[in-house]
Amino acid sequence: MRPSADSSTESYFNRVYDETISSITRFVISKCGSILDAEDVLQNIYARFFQRISKKGYDDIENPEAFLISIAKFECKNYFGSLKKQSVSESFSEYSDEQMVMVENEMSRHQKNLEDVLCDELLARQIFEDIAGTDETVGKIFYLYFVCDMKLSDIAREMGMTLSAVKNKLYRTIERQKKKFGL
Repeated sequence: MRPSADSSTESYFNRVYDETISSITRFVISKCGSILDAEDVLQNIYARFFQRISKKGYDDIENPEAFLISIAKFECKNYFGSLKKQSVSESFSEYSDEQMVMVENEMSRHQKNLEDVLCDELLARQIFEDIAGTDETVGKIFYLYFVCDMKLSDIAREMGMTLSAVKNKLYRTIERQKKKFGL
C-alpha cells in the first residue's frame, strides 16, 4: 500500500512547481536535443522531488530551485547515460502488440530538435521586440498575457482598461504580426 502525501506536502510541491517550472524547463531544454526528451526528464525531476519531500519533508530545503537543479543535473546524466547503454540490437520479439504500436507511434512522431526550438525562440523574441517597440501599451499586454500568464480580465483591471480594449489590442496585433512575419 502506497502512503499518501499530506496536503501541506502537496501544497508545497504545487507552489514550488509553479515557481520553478520555467527555469527548470529552460535548464533541461539546454541539455536535451529534443522536446520529448526534455519532457521525460522534467517528469523524472518533479517525480523524484515529490518522492523526496513526501518521505523526508522539506524543512531542510533552503532553496527549492537550487535543489531541483541538482536533481536535474543527475536526471539528465542518468537519462542520457541510459540511452547510450541501450543496445540497438534489442529484440522487439518480446514486445506485445500494444507495446509495438506505442513504439511505432513514438518513432513516427515529429520531434523538434534544439535548433528548431532556438529558431522559434528567436522568432518569438523578434516579434515581441517589434510589438514592444511599436506600442508600449500593447507590449505590456503581450508581456502580461504570454510571459506572466495573466488572464485578460486581470490585465484590463491592472492597466485600467476595458476588457474589450485589451482583447482588441491583443488580437489585432496578433493578426498584424502573422502577416508581417508570414505565420
